[in-house]
Amino acid sequence: MAEQLAKQTNGRAHIILLGRNEEAANKIIAGFPKTDSSVPEHEASKYSFVKVDATSMAQVREVAAKLNGELEKVNFIVATTGFLTTRGRDETSEGIDKKLACNFYARFRFIHDLAPLVEKAAEKGETVGVASVLAAGKGGPVELDDLGLVKDFTLGKAASHASTYNDAAMEAIRFVHLFPGTVTTPMATSIPGAKIVAPLLRFMLMEPDECAQIMWWRMWASASPWSTGAHQINQRGDEVTHNPHVTEEVRKAVWEHALKMTGPS
Repeated sequence: MAEQLAKQTNGRAHIILLGRNEEAANKIIAGFPKTDSSVPEHEASKYSFVKVDATSMAQVREVAAKLNGELEKVNFIVATTGFLTTRGRDETSEGIDKKLACNFYARFRFIHDLAPLVEKAAEKGETVGVASVLAAGKGGPVELDDLGLVKDFTLGKAASHASTYNDAAMEAIRFVHLFPGTVTTPMATSIPGAKIVAPLLRFMLMEPDECAQIMWWRMWASASPWSTGAHQINQRGDEVTHNPHVTEEVRKAVWEHALKMTGPS
């Protein structure tokens, strides 16, 4: 997504990558187009990396506070944090499963804390948007007496719950929940056996560049209904049926739960 933004703007962008791997981030940034000296300073390329472990809500809050203090506005937030594992519940010192931490809790806290900066950009009449790249259309029912899956954790439940949590917590803003399909990212190709299976399933796979173009197409849309509200988008950029498991009761419960679990103790 960041690479595509840099390309589409010909480098006239301020992009901040957040993550754990500084070396990987620097390699990505090195491939971004850069403006020359003829471009006004306020439009010149500005790229940076901020290190953060998304399984730690304390770090997430710290980084969000740092960005709030340094930036005047934010136009787009794109949350793609993930945690590839086949283990069962793997709890952090804050009592959150690491997979759920990346797929929902960290995303929620970043978006919640940085939302005022997005609102400032919107007040200037600029295009804004918030996206969570995960599993739109794949959410399942959630147990309100076991939010966070402390009592009964399975990988399947963790995936479907995270998707529904994203839908439930973000509908109050201009939000796009995206299902990218199977994209040939380093995470996907690192799965054991992927290099053998991938050539056989090439027709089902999507290249990162193509996927990002579709996602930004919807993020940048200015016409109704895309310019407002919450949307759930598949890998072709089509709106899918909104999550039927997100009721007002679920929305309220997930919001309160997320604030409690991601806030300071």
